[in-house]
Amino acid sequence: MPLPVFLFVAAIGAARVNAQTPDFTLANLPPSACTTQNPAFTTDDLSGVAAPCTVAPGSLLIETLYYQNASRVGGTALAAYPLFRLRTGIVRRLEVVVDLPSQVAESGLNGAGLYPRTQLGYGLNYTVIANARMAAAFGTEVLPPSSRFTVNQAQPRYVLDFTVGYHLLPRATLSAIATGSSSRQVGFNQISPAAAVRMAYDSSVATQFSTDIGTRIVTRHSVAQSYGDVAINERIRKNTTFDVGLGTTFNPVSNAKAHYLASGLNFHL
Repeated sequence: MPLPVFLFVAAIGAARVNAQTPDFTLANLPPSACTTQNPAFTTDDLSGVAAPCTVAPGSLLIETLYYQNASRVGGTALAAYPLFRLRTGIVRRLEVVVDLPSQVAESGLNGAGLYPRTQLGYGLNYTVIANARMAAAFGTEVLPPSSRFTVNQAQPRYVLDFTVGYHLLPRATLSAIATGSSSRQVGFNQISPAAAVRMAYDSSVATQFSTDIGTRIVTRHSVAQSYGDVAINERIRKNTTFDVGLGTTFNPVSNAKAHYLASGLNFHL
């Protein structure tokens, strides 16, 4: 059994003995999945699985994310300082997304560090389906040209994605994402999956466990890399949640370390 799946099953078993867990039933599901406080439906997760529910009109969601190499050997394989995303609703089911530039670290030859910067991006997300059991959304993002890229480096100009989330059980959700861009050969764009599946389980109204299995395009290579991770999302205040997780790549390429840590904060304003 893969490590992420094993840890996820163990977390579910431990959560069953939590006496303070509320009684979730199918009858308790709200009319729309997008009205819940379920992070799997409302916020992007640590591996980049996008939320199928958009931000309500007049509200602002600030998402921050930090990756760090967790291998015993030197060099960074996957790190950011941090990724920073703004999401705000403009009308019902439609939001504007802005990704701000951020310094990023990754491995170079013999463990040498490289520190390029992510580029500015902006786009729209639209929730096309939202009922009691599921939600689905389309997203598109424009990445303006940057002078940081040399003539021999391609840069994606557009990114498209489709995300769907489904309530398997009142406390368990399944999400999936597929992402495509106008170019696969990039200097460094964003840490985001090309395709991924996410399982999330609510152990209480404040705590959610999740695991991801997916694939992403490795930076500066047209190479698909599969990965898996486990994470915990904790609501620390009414409008603030904290994420922490551990991931691994199953087929790391040259100079890429296998394991990484991730953490993030989400603020609803």
